[in-house]
Amino acid sequence: MRAMTARSFWCAAILALFVSTHAFAGPLFNHPNAGGPAPLYTGSTPFLQGTLSGYVDYAVFNPGQFPYSGYTPTAGEYTYAYQVFVTGAAPLSSFAVLVPGPADNIGSFSDISGQAPLSGVFTGPPGPGNSAKWTFGGVLTGNMTQGLAYSSPNPPVSSLGSTVDTGQSAWVIPLPAPDPTNLPEPASALLAMGCMLLGLRRRGNK
Repeated sequence: MRAMTARSFWCAAILALFVSTHAFAGPLFNHPNAGGPAPLYTGSTPFLQGTLSGYVDYAVFNPGQFPYSGYTPTAGEYTYAYQVFVTGAAPLSSFAVLVPGPADNIGSFSDISGQAPLSGVFTGPPGPGNSAKWTFGGVLTGNMTQGLAYSSPNPPVSSLGSTVDTGQSAWVIPLPAPDPTNLPEPASALLAMGCMLLGLRRRGNK
């Protein structure tokens, strides 16, 4: 009887987790218009470090297929879209995606409800080591960002990102980003990760 009660408890807990995961998914999660090479680049990735936690929904749209208003993609290019949801006690102050390939036209779109970014910039020249970064005035627990976007002529590959509050940072792996055309995939991934780790180390030493 006790074993059956324990089994029922865990089944209920797993079911609740499954339902809550899908209940909190935003409009980018499994968006039907998302494109890119198979498999389609859309989904959700969690992050957790101390009290900094949440998840990032994402979708990559083929040229001419971006379905939202408030952001105008560069003509003929893919649109990379993200939305960050905060579930922990620490307020989100920035979100960045490592962008190993060419990218342009960084911005946001307001018809996905959420907090607008204070800024959106590329942190370096196109290529490995560059990242798309958005800063915020503190996205509180239970809230989310607006849709965040940039354009690229290149299709997606798996990359990584980071979220930051006032004193903590958390990796977000994987996230889609433009494919670098000048390096083979394994080399580009290793170089990109090395550049990001180096950047975080330098920031920590200041």
